Amino acid sequence: MLRNWWLFWLGYVKVRATGTQLEKFINLAVGRGIPLFDLRRESAGDMSIKVRLDGFRSLRHVARKTHCHVKIEERSGFPFLWLAVRRYRSVCFGALMFVLIICLLSTVVWDVEVIGNERVDKPTILGMAAKHGVRVGTWKPLLDVRAAERGIMQMVSDLEWVGIHAKGTRITIEVQEKVLPKSLPIAGPVNIVAGKDGLVQRLLVLVGEGKVKEGDQVTKGQVLISGVIYGPPVSGEPDKAGNGKAQLVENVQAKGEVWSKVWYTAVVEEPVIREGSLPTGKVADQWRIKWGKQEIILKGPRFNPFPAAKEEVYVRTTGLWRNLQMPVEIIKTEYHELRPYRQERSPEEAVEGARGKARQQINAGLAPGGRVIREMVESPDAPPGMVRVKVAVEVLEDIATPQPAAPVFKPQKETGRTYRR
Repeated sequence: MLRNWWLFWLGYVKVRATGTQLEKFINLAVGRGIPLFDLRRESAGDMSIKVRLDGFRSLRHVARKTHCHVKIEERSGFPFLWLAVRRYRSVCFGALMFVLIICLLSTVVWDVEVIGNERVDKPTILGMAAKHGVRVGTWKPLLDVRAAERGIMQMVSDLEWVGIHAKGTRITIEVQEKVLPKSLPIAGPVNIVAGKDGLVQRLLVLVGEGKVKEGDQVTKGQVLISGVIYGPPVSGEPDKAGNGKAQLVENVQAKGEVWSKVWYTAVVEEPVIREGSLPTGKVADQWRIKWGKQEIILKGPRFNPFPAAKEEVYVRTTGLWRNLQMPVEIIKTEYHELRPYRQERSPEEAVEGARGKARQQINAGLAPGGRVIREMVESPDAPPGMVRVKVAVEVLEDIATPQPAAPVFKPQKETGRTYRR
Protein backbone atom coordinates (compact mmCIF):
# COMPACT_ATOMS: atom_id res chain seq x y z
CA MET A 1 0.00 0.00 0.00
CA LEU A 2 2.78 2.43 0.94
CA ARG A 3 4.68 1.48 -2.23
CA ASN A 4 1.66 2.29 -4.39
CA TRP A 5 1.32 5.73 -2.78
CA TRP A 6 5.00 6.41 -3.31
CA LEU A 7 4.76 5.43 -6.98
CA PHE A 8 1.70 7.67 -7.41
CA TRP A 9 3.49 10.78 -6.09
CA LEU A 10 6.69 10.13 -8.09
CA GLY A 11 4.86 9.03 -11.23
CA TYR A 12 5.56 6.13 -13.55
CA VAL A 13 5.03 5.09 -17.15
CA LYS A 14 4.09 1.78 -18.72
CA VAL A 15 6.19 1.01 -21.82
CA ARG A 16 6.29 -1.80 -24.33
CA ALA A 17 9.79 -2.96 -25.32
CA THR A 18 10.26 -4.96 -28.55
CA GLY A 19 13.50 -6.45 -29.89
CA THR A 20 15.74 -9.51 -30.01
CA GLN A 21 17.91 -8.60 -26.99
CA LEU A 22 15.34 -8.08 -24.27
CA GLU A 23 17.41 -10.01 -21.66
CA LYS A 24 20.39 -7.71 -22.29
CA PHE A 25 18.03 -4.71 -22.18
CA ILE A 26 16.81 -5.68 -18.69
CA ASN A 27 20.32 -6.48 -17.37
CA LEU A 28 21.76 -3.13 -18.52
CA ALA A 29 18.79 -1.24 -17.04
CA VAL A 30 19.14 -2.96 -13.67
CA GLY A 31 22.91 -2.42 -13.75
CA ARG A 32 22.42 1.32 -14.19
CA GLY A 33 19.96 1.43 -11.28
CA ILE A 34 16.86 2.15 -13.36
CA PRO A 35 13.77 1.17 -11.24
CA LEU A 36 11.82 -1.43 -13.25
CA PHE A 37 8.80 -3.34 -11.92
CA ASP A 38 5.80 -5.34 -13.07
CA LEU A 39 7.62 -6.96 -16.04
CA ARG A 40 5.46 -9.16 -18.25
CA ARG A 41 6.63 -11.00 -21.41
CA GLU A 42 3.87 -10.99 -24.01
CA SER A 43 5.73 -13.01 -26.67
CA ALA A 44 9.28 -13.91 -27.69
CA GLY A 45 10.25 -10.37 -28.70
CA ASP A 46 7.64 -8.33 -26.80
CA MET A 47 7.59 -7.28 -23.12
CA SER A 48 5.51 -4.92 -20.97
CA ILE A 49 7.49 -2.93 -18.38
CA LYS A 50 6.67 -0.25 -15.82
CA VAL A 51 9.40 2.24 -15.01
CA ARG A 52 9.52 5.13 -12.58
CA LEU A 53 9.43 8.59 -14.12
CA ASP A 54 12.88 9.63 -12.88
CA GLY A 55 14.50 6.61 -14.60
CA PHE A 56 12.71 6.81 -17.96
CA ARG A 57 15.29 9.09 -19.62
CA SER A 58 18.12 6.68 -18.79
CA LEU A 59 16.09 3.83 -20.24
CA ARG A 60 16.32 5.39 -23.72
CA HIS A 61 20.13 5.03 -23.76
CA VAL A 62 19.83 1.36 -22.82
CA ALA A 63 17.34 0.84 -25.66
CA ARG A 64 19.80 2.31 -28.22
CA LYS A 65 22.61 -0.01 -27.10
CA THR A 66 20.46 -3.13 -27.28
CA HIS A 67 18.65 -2.08 -30.48
CA CYS A 68 15.24 -2.36 -28.74
CA HIS A 69 12.23 -0.20 -29.48
CA VAL A 70 10.45 1.40 -26.50
CA LYS A 71 6.90 2.78 -26.79
CA ILE A 72 4.96 4.54 -24.02
CA GLU A 73 1.52 3.00 -23.48
CA GLU A 74 0.33 4.58 -20.24
CA ARG A 75 1.23 7.52 -17.98
CA SER A 76 0.19 7.45 -14.32
CA GLY A 77 0.86 9.43 -11.15
CA PHE A 78 0.67 12.91 -9.70
CA PRO A 79 3.09 14.65 -12.12
CA PHE A 80 0.92 13.80 -15.12
CA LEU A 81 -2.24 14.73 -13.21
CA TRP A 82 -0.70 18.10 -12.36
CA LEU A 83 0.10 18.72 -16.01
CA ALA A 84 -3.54 18.10 -16.92
CA VAL A 85 -4.64 20.50 -14.21
CA ARG A 86 -2.33 23.22 -15.46
CA ARG A 87 -3.53 22.69 -19.01
CA TYR A 88 -7.21 22.98 -18.03
CA ARG A 89 -6.79 25.28 -15.06
CA SER A 90 -10.03 27.19 -15.74
CA VAL A 91 -12.14 24.04 -15.83
CA CYS A 92 -10.47 22.69 -12.70
CA PHE A 93 -10.89 25.98 -10.88
CA GLY A 94 -14.59 26.07 -11.79
CA ALA A 95 -15.08 22.46 -10.62
CA LEU A 96 -13.29 23.22 -7.35
CA MET A 97 -15.42 26.31 -6.73
CA PHE A 98 -18.57 24.33 -7.53
CA VAL A 99 -17.65 21.68 -4.95
CA LEU A 100 -16.82 24.34 -2.35
CA ILE A 101 -20.12 26.14 -2.92
CA ILE A 102 -22.08 22.88 -2.65
CA CYS A 103 -20.27 22.04 0.59
CA LEU A 104 -20.96 25.53 1.93
CA LEU A 105 -24.64 25.45 0.99
CA SER A 106 -25.01 22.02 2.60
CA THR A 107 -24.19 23.59 5.97
CA VAL A 108 -27.11 26.04 5.71
CA VAL A 109 -30.67 25.27 6.82
CA TRP A 110 -33.01 25.32 3.80
CA ASP A 111 -36.16 23.80 5.25
CA VAL A 112 -37.82 23.66 8.68
CA GLU A 113 -40.73 21.29 9.34
CA VAL A 114 -42.87 20.62 12.40
CA ILE A 115 -44.33 17.20 13.25
CA GLY A 116 -46.46 15.98 16.14
CA ASN A 117 -48.56 19.14 16.61
CA GLU A 118 -52.35 19.02 16.68
CA ARG A 119 -53.68 21.85 18.86
CA VAL A 120 -50.71 24.23 18.56
CA ASP A 121 -50.55 25.67 15.05
CA LYS A 122 -47.40 25.36 12.98
CA PRO A 123 -46.73 29.13 12.49
CA THR A 124 -46.61 29.63 16.26
CA ILE A 125 -43.95 26.95 16.71
CA LEU A 126 -41.95 28.20 13.71
CA GLY A 127 -42.11 31.77 15.05
CA MET A 128 -40.78 30.73 18.45
CA ALA A 129 -38.09 28.60 16.79
CA ALA A 130 -37.00 31.52 14.59
CA LYS A 131 -36.40 33.65 17.69
CA HIS A 132 -33.87 31.04 18.82
CA GLY A 133 -32.13 30.80 15.44
CA VAL A 134 -33.95 27.80 13.98
CA ARG A 135 -34.99 29.26 10.62
CA VAL A 136 -34.19 29.06 6.94
CA GLY A 137 -30.78 30.52 6.14
CA THR A 138 -29.12 29.74 9.49
CA TRP A 139 -25.60 28.33 9.38
CA LYS A 140 -25.83 24.95 11.11
CA PRO A 141 -22.55 25.22 13.12
CA LEU A 142 -23.99 28.34 14.83
CA LEU A 143 -27.24 26.57 15.78
CA ASP A 144 -27.64 25.76 19.49
CA VAL A 145 -30.19 22.94 19.37
CA ARG A 146 -30.53 22.41 23.14
CA ALA A 147 -31.07 26.09 23.88
CA ALA A 148 -33.69 26.28 21.12
CA GLU A 149 -35.54 23.27 22.55
CA ARG A 150 -35.66 24.82 26.03
CA GLY A 151 -36.71 28.20 24.66
CA ILE A 152 -39.59 26.79 22.61
CA MET A 153 -40.90 24.82 25.59
CA GLN A 154 -40.79 27.90 27.81
CA MET A 155 -42.58 30.13 25.30
CA VAL A 156 -45.27 27.61 24.21
CA SER A 157 -47.02 26.39 27.33
CA ASP A 158 -49.04 23.66 25.59
CA LEU A 159 -45.93 21.63 24.70
CA GLU A 160 -44.72 18.80 26.92
CA TRP A 161 -41.54 17.95 24.97
CA VAL A 162 -39.59 19.41 22.03
CA GLY A 163 -36.89 17.69 20.03
CA ILE A 164 -34.93 19.27 17.16
CA HIS A 165 -33.19 16.99 14.65
CA ALA A 166 -30.97 18.01 11.74
CA LYS A 167 -30.75 15.80 8.65
CA GLY A 168 -28.89 17.34 5.78
CA THR A 169 -30.24 20.81 5.08
CA ARG A 170 -33.59 20.09 6.78
CA ILE A 171 -34.43 20.79 10.42
CA THR A 172 -37.26 18.74 11.93
CA ILE A 173 -38.97 20.07 15.06
CA GLU A 174 -40.72 17.17 16.77
CA VAL A 175 -43.14 18.19 19.52
CA GLN A 176 -45.30 16.38 22.05
CA GLU A 177 -48.31 18.30 23.28
CA LYS A 178 -49.57 18.17 26.85
CA VAL A 179 -52.38 15.72 27.49
CA LEU A 180 -55.44 17.70 28.57
CA PRO A 181 -58.39 16.29 30.50
CA LYS A 182 -60.98 14.58 28.33
CA SER A 183 -63.68 16.98 29.55
CA LEU A 184 -63.30 20.65 30.30
CA PRO A 185 -63.69 21.63 33.99
CA ILE A 186 -67.27 22.46 34.89
CA ALA A 187 -67.94 25.61 36.87
CA GLY A 188 -70.40 25.34 39.74
CA PRO A 189 -71.91 22.27 41.41
CA VAL A 190 -71.70 18.93 39.64
CA ASN A 191 -73.80 15.80 40.02
CA ILE A 192 -72.62 12.29 39.22
CA VAL A 193 -75.22 10.61 37.03
CA ALA A 194 -75.46 7.17 35.47
CA GLY A 195 -73.93 7.01 32.00
CA LYS A 196 -75.66 3.68 31.31
CA ASP A 197 -78.36 1.45 32.70
CA GLY A 198 -76.97 -0.95 35.29
CA LEU A 199 -77.14 -2.68 38.67
CA VAL A 200 -75.04 -0.95 41.34
CA GLN A 201 -72.42 -3.25 42.87
CA ARG A 202 -70.04 -0.87 44.63
CA LEU A 203 -70.46 2.82 45.53
CA LEU A 204 -67.54 5.04 46.50
CA VAL A 205 -68.43 8.65 47.37
CA LEU A 206 -65.44 10.97 47.56
CA VAL A 207 -67.24 14.32 47.43
CA GLY A 208 -71.00 14.86 47.57
CA GLU A 209 -74.00 12.94 48.86
CA GLY A 210 -74.84 9.44 47.65
CA LYS A 211 -78.38 8.98 46.32
CA VAL A 212 -78.29 5.24 45.61
CA LYS A 213 -77.07 2.16 47.42
CA GLU A 214 -75.56 -1.14 46.40
CA GLY A 215 -78.09 -3.43 44.73
CA ASP A 216 -80.20 -0.59 43.23
CA GLN A 217 -81.19 -0.74 39.56
CA VAL A 218 -80.37 2.61 37.94
CA THR A 219 -81.20 4.08 34.55
CA LYS A 220 -79.19 6.31 32.28
CA GLY A 221 -79.22 9.93 33.53
CA GLN A 222 -80.24 9.08 37.11
CA VAL A 223 -78.44 11.06 39.83
CA LEU A 224 -76.06 8.78 41.73
CA ILE A 225 -74.03 11.28 43.75
CA SER A 226 -75.50 14.73 44.35
CA GLY A 227 -73.44 17.88 44.41
CA VAL A 228 -75.95 19.65 46.64
CA ILE A 229 -75.33 18.64 50.26
CA TYR A 230 -77.99 19.07 52.94
CA GLY A 231 -77.44 18.88 56.67
CA PRO A 232 -79.71 17.30 59.30
CA PRO A 233 -83.27 18.67 59.60
CA VAL A 234 -83.67 21.81 61.66
CA SER A 235 -86.37 21.63 64.32
CA GLY A 236 -88.94 24.42 64.39
CA GLU A 237 -88.98 24.75 60.58
CA PRO A 238 -91.33 21.97 59.43
CA ASP A 239 -91.68 21.14 55.76
CA LYS A 240 -94.86 20.16 53.95
CA ALA A 241 -94.71 16.62 55.39
CA GLY A 242 -94.55 17.98 58.94
CA ASN A 243 -90.93 16.95 59.48
CA GLY A 244 -88.01 19.17 60.23
CA LYS A 245 -86.73 21.12 57.23
CA ALA A 246 -83.34 20.00 55.85
CA GLN A 247 -80.63 22.64 56.06
CA LEU A 248 -78.50 23.36 52.95
CA VAL A 249 -74.80 23.01 53.73
CA GLU A 250 -73.02 23.75 50.41
CA ASN A 251 -72.85 23.19 46.65
CA VAL A 252 -69.90 21.01 45.60
CA GLN A 253 -68.56 19.21 42.59
CA ALA A 254 -69.42 15.59 43.31
CA LYS A 255 -66.73 12.97 42.82
CA GLY A 256 -66.82 9.22 43.18
CA GLU A 257 -67.06 5.83 41.52
CA VAL A 258 -70.18 3.78 40.89
CA TRP A 259 -69.31 0.28 39.71
CA SER A 260 -72.30 -1.46 38.22
CA LYS A 261 -73.21 -4.47 36.16
CA VAL A 262 -73.90 -3.44 32.56
CA TRP A 263 -75.19 -5.69 29.79
CA TYR A 264 -74.07 -5.57 26.17
CA THR A 265 -75.60 -7.51 23.29
CA ALA A 266 -74.40 -8.05 19.72
CA VAL A 267 -75.99 -10.09 16.91
CA VAL A 268 -73.83 -11.09 13.93
CA GLU A 269 -74.67 -13.06 10.78
CA GLU A 270 -71.93 -14.94 8.94
CA PRO A 271 -72.06 -16.90 5.65
CA VAL A 272 -70.98 -20.52 5.77
CA ILE A 273 -69.24 -20.21 2.38
CA ARG A 274 -67.02 -17.14 2.42
CA GLU A 275 -66.01 -15.46 -0.85
CA GLY A 276 -63.79 -12.49 -1.52
CA SER A 277 -60.43 -11.43 -2.93
CA LEU A 278 -56.87 -11.55 -1.63
CA PRO A 279 -53.67 -9.81 -2.84
CA THR A 280 -51.26 -12.06 -4.73
CA GLY A 281 -48.19 -9.94 -3.97
CA LYS A 282 -47.70 -8.72 -7.54
CA VAL A 283 -47.49 -4.93 -7.80
CA ALA A 284 -47.27 -2.70 -10.87
CA ASP A 285 -46.09 0.89 -10.37
CA GLN A 286 -47.08 3.78 -12.61
CA TRP A 287 -45.29 7.13 -12.38
CA ARG A 288 -46.72 10.21 -14.03
CA ILE A 289 -46.17 13.95 -13.84
CA LYS A 290 -49.04 16.42 -13.71
CA TRP A 291 -48.70 20.05 -14.80
CA GLY A 292 -52.00 21.90 -14.54
CA LYS A 293 -54.50 19.69 -16.34
CA GLN A 294 -51.88 17.86 -18.39
CA GLU A 295 -50.54 14.43 -17.34
CA ILE A 296 -47.61 12.53 -18.81
CA ILE A 297 -46.80 8.93 -17.91
CA LEU A 298 -43.09 8.66 -17.11
CA LYS A 299 -42.86 4.99 -16.27
CA GLY A 300 -45.11 1.99 -15.91
CA PRO A 301 -48.27 0.67 -17.59
CA ARG A 302 -50.79 3.02 -19.12
CA PHE A 303 -53.77 1.18 -17.60
CA ASN A 304 -54.36 -1.36 -14.86
CA PRO A 305 -52.52 -4.51 -16.07
CA PHE A 306 -54.44 -6.95 -13.85
CA PRO A 307 -58.00 -8.26 -14.22
CA ALA A 308 -58.71 -7.36 -10.57
CA ALA A 309 -56.57 -4.99 -8.55
CA LYS A 310 -56.58 -2.46 -5.75
CA GLU A 311 -55.21 0.98 -6.51
CA GLU A 312 -53.17 3.12 -4.12
CA VAL A 313 -52.27 6.66 -5.21
CA TYR A 314 -49.48 8.78 -3.71
CA VAL A 315 -49.05 12.45 -4.67
CA ARG A 316 -45.82 14.38 -4.14
CA THR A 317 -45.43 18.11 -4.63
CA THR A 318 -42.20 20.02 -5.15
CA GLY A 319 -41.33 23.13 -3.18
CA LEU A 320 -39.12 25.98 -4.30
CA TRP A 321 -38.74 28.00 -1.11
CA ARG A 322 -40.51 27.59 2.24
CA ASN A 323 -44.25 27.69 1.42
CA LEU A 324 -43.76 28.45 -2.29
CA GLN A 325 -44.91 25.40 -4.25
CA MET A 326 -44.48 24.60 -7.92
CA PRO A 327 -47.64 23.69 -9.88
CA VAL A 328 -46.12 20.27 -10.60
CA GLU A 329 -47.15 16.99 -8.99
CA ILE A 330 -45.44 13.62 -9.14
CA ILE A 331 -48.14 10.93 -8.91
CA LYS A 332 -47.36 7.31 -8.13
CA THR A 333 -50.10 4.71 -8.61
CA GLU A 334 -49.63 1.19 -7.27
CA TYR A 335 -51.76 -1.62 -8.73
CA HIS A 336 -51.96 -4.57 -6.33
CA GLU A 337 -53.23 -7.71 -8.07
CA LEU A 338 -56.15 -9.47 -6.37
CA ARG A 339 -57.28 -13.04 -6.84
CA PRO A 340 -60.74 -14.35 -5.93
CA TYR A 341 -61.07 -17.03 -3.30
CA ARG A 342 -63.84 -19.28 -2.01
CA GLN A 343 -63.64 -20.82 1.44
CA GLU A 344 -66.07 -23.55 2.40
CA ARG A 345 -66.46 -23.89 6.15
CA SER A 346 -68.44 -26.07 8.46
CA PRO A 347 -71.33 -24.48 10.40
CA GLU A 348 -69.27 -24.74 13.58
CA GLU A 349 -66.40 -22.78 12.03
CA ALA A 350 -68.81 -20.12 10.75
CA VAL A 351 -70.37 -19.82 14.24
CA GLU A 352 -66.92 -19.37 15.76
CA GLY A 353 -66.09 -16.64 13.23
CA ALA A 354 -69.37 -14.84 13.94
CA ARG A 355 -68.74 -15.14 17.67
CA GLY A 356 -65.34 -13.49 17.26
CA LYS A 357 -66.85 -10.57 15.31
CA ALA A 358 -69.56 -10.12 17.97
CA ARG A 359 -66.90 -9.95 20.66
CA GLN A 360 -65.03 -7.31 18.70
CA GLN A 361 -68.19 -5.19 18.43
CA ILE A 362 -68.80 -5.48 22.18
CA ASN A 363 -65.18 -4.73 23.10
CA ALA A 364 -65.28 -1.57 20.99
CA GLY A 365 -68.08 -0.21 23.20
CA LEU A 366 -66.64 -1.18 26.59
CA ALA A 367 -65.53 1.58 28.95
CA PRO A 368 -61.85 1.69 29.99
CA GLY A 369 -61.27 -0.50 33.01
CA GLY A 370 -64.35 -2.63 32.43
CA ARG A 371 -64.16 -6.32 33.37
CA VAL A 372 -66.21 -9.07 31.75
CA ILE A 373 -68.03 -11.14 34.37
CA ARG A 374 -70.14 -13.47 32.27
CA GLU A 375 -70.71 -14.23 28.59
CA MET A 376 -73.70 -15.97 27.04
CA VAL A 377 -73.81 -17.18 23.42
CA GLU A 378 -76.91 -18.18 21.50
CA SER A 379 -77.44 -19.38 17.92
CA PRO A 380 -80.89 -18.27 16.72
CA ASP A 381 -82.37 -19.42 13.42
CA ALA A 382 -80.76 -17.91 10.33
CA PRO A 383 -81.46 -17.85 6.57
CA PRO A 384 -80.14 -20.75 4.45
CA GLY A 385 -76.37 -20.62 3.97
CA MET A 386 -75.94 -18.29 6.97
CA VAL A 387 -75.40 -18.65 10.71
CA ARG A 388 -76.56 -16.16 13.33
CA VAL A 389 -74.89 -15.67 16.70
CA LYS A 390 -76.13 -13.59 19.61
CA VAL A 391 -73.57 -12.74 22.27
CA ALA A 392 -74.64 -11.18 25.59
CA VAL A 393 -71.93 -9.99 27.96
CA GLU A 394 -72.23 -8.90 31.58
CA VAL A 395 -69.57 -6.32 32.43
CA LEU A 396 -68.57 -4.63 35.68
CA GLU A 397 -67.62 -1.02 34.93
CA ASP A 398 -67.74 2.48 36.35
CA ILE A 399 -70.84 4.26 35.03
CA ALA A 400 -70.25 7.55 36.89
CA THR A 401 -70.56 10.55 34.57
CA PRO A 402 -70.26 14.19 35.73
CA GLN A 403 -73.11 16.54 34.87
CA PRO A 404 -73.63 20.22 35.79
CA ALA A 405 -76.22 20.79 38.50
CA ALA A 406 -78.38 23.80 39.26
CA PRO A 407 -77.02 25.53 42.39
CA VAL A 408 -79.27 25.84 45.43
CA PHE A 409 -78.91 28.95 47.58
CA LYS A 410 -79.52 29.28 51.29
CA PRO A 411 -82.69 31.24 52.14
CA GLN A 412 -82.11 34.70 53.63
CA LYS A 413 -83.45 35.20 57.14
CA GLU A 414 -85.97 38.01 57.53
CA THR A 415 -84.80 40.78 59.84
CA GLY A 416 -87.30 42.99 61.69
CA ARG A 417 -87.02 46.74 61.20
CA THR A 418 -88.49 49.55 63.40
CA TYR A 419 -89.36 52.95 62.13
CA ARG A 420 -89.63 56.14 64.18
CA ARG A 421 -91.79 59.07 63.44
